[in-house]
Amino acid sequence: MDINIDRGSSQPNTYNEEYAHEVLKKYFASYPFVTSAKVFFRGDKHPTKKVKVRLRLKGKDVFAEGEGKYHDSALDAAIEKLKPQMEKYKSKHYKRAS
Repeated sequence: MDINIDRGSSQPNTYNEEYAHEVLKKYFASYPFVTSAKVFFRGDKHPTKKVKVRLRLKGKDVFAEGEGKYHDSALDAAIEKLKPQMEKYKSKHYKRAS
């Protein structure tokens, strides 16, 4: 899975990038139909941090947005919104062998 990180500020924040890589791989690396992920962190000057996540699936994109006091909590909120979308896609396109 290819992960692309985009920041709303020019200042590098390696903690957020490493955390995003770790969490996205933890939750979505087991899905073979996830080809790439793009994460956007809104700048540090805003009081409410916002993270947008777009996952590219085979033939479809799914989006989620999360807000929080810190970027890592906002990313966790966005991932919680992505989980049901992923399960719905999986159940619709991949039938379990009986």
